Amino acid sequence: MTKLPKPTTIDFATIDPAKIQAIARTGNIDSLPEGERRYYDLMEMVRGLRSRMLMPGGEKVATKAGIIKLLKSSAYGLSDWMARRVYADAINFFYQDTAITPQAWANFYAEKLEKWADLAAATGRLAEAKSHLVEAARLRRCYEPPVEQIPTELLDQPPVVIYTSDAASMGAPKANRKALEQFIRDLPGIPDSTRKRLREDAGIDKIDARKRFIDVIKEFAEDEN
Repeated sequence: MTKLPKPTTIDFATIDPAKIQAIARTGNIDSLPEGERRYYDLMEMVRGLRSRMLMPGGEKVATKAGIIKLLKSSAYGLSDWMARRVYADAINFFYQDTAITPQAWANFYAEKLEKWADLAAATGRLAEAKSHLVEAARLRRCYEPPVEQIPTELLDQPPVVIYTSDAASMGAPKANRKALEQFIRDLPGIPDSTRKRLREDAGIDKIDARKRFIDVIKEFAEDEN
C-alpha cells in the first residue's frame, strides 16, 4: 500500500466531500485540487481495507477502530475527529447506492460472515465460526418458512364482470323512488313507450321482459328498413 504524505499543509476540515462526487460520474480525479485528491485517496484506502478485511501486513482484521487508529498514526497524522470523519465520508461516498435492494445487502453481509467463519475455523475457534455461519444463514433467510406459491391457474382466471342496476349494492346511496318517479313523469317531449321503459329501468315498474324483447326486435327492424 502506498503511504500518503502527512497532511501537514492541507486543511482537510475545509474539504466538502460533495465536491468529490464528480469522481463517481467521471472516474477522473486529475481535475480535483490537491486537497480533494488526497482526501479521495484516504477514502479509497478506507474502502480497500474494509473490502480486504485485513490491516496492512495481514496480521489483524480491519475493524472500524483499527482503520481509525491507522489514520491517526504517524503515517497519516490525522486527528481523532478528522480520522472518524474520513471513515464516515468513505462509507457514505462508496456505499450510498440506494438502488441496491435490502436482500442484496443481506447477501453481501452474509458473504462477509462466511469469510469470517472460515478464518475462525482455520484457527480452531469453532464456536465463533458456527456463530458467524448461523448469522449468515439468517441473512440468507434459511430459517424462514417457504412462501406458498399461488397456482398459476388461479392467477390466470378470466375476469368476472357483474352487471347490476342496484346502485345500493355497489355502495351508492339509494335513490328516492318518489322523486325519481316525479322526475320521469315531468320529462318533456318523450313518448309514453319511452317513459314506461325509463320507469322499468329505474325499478319503479316491473320489467315485462317479453314485451321488451319485442320492442328491441322492432327497433332494429326499423333501422334496417
